[in-house]
Amino acid sequence: MPKAIARPVSGITCGDCPQMIEGVVGALPGVTVAEVNARAGVVAVIYDVPAEPAGIEAAVLQAGYRITQHTEGKSS
Repeated sequence: MPKAIARPVSGITCGDCPQMIEGVVGALPGVTVAEVNARAGVVAVIYDVPAEPAGIEAAVLQAGYRITQHTEGKSS
């Protein structure tokens, strides 16, 4: 069953930042949707195995952005 997470991200400073984050996170195995709301500074991800929150966060960090806090939920 797919799961969903949303993580506040800092460092989104230009119009290319959302596409960079979406591309890096969206390329992870198991990620079906990665969307960034630049105005809110949030990346929302729908994923299934083998993806996991720690790996998604690591991809955001590796891309040069910072996770600022955690908000987690499940999709129906």
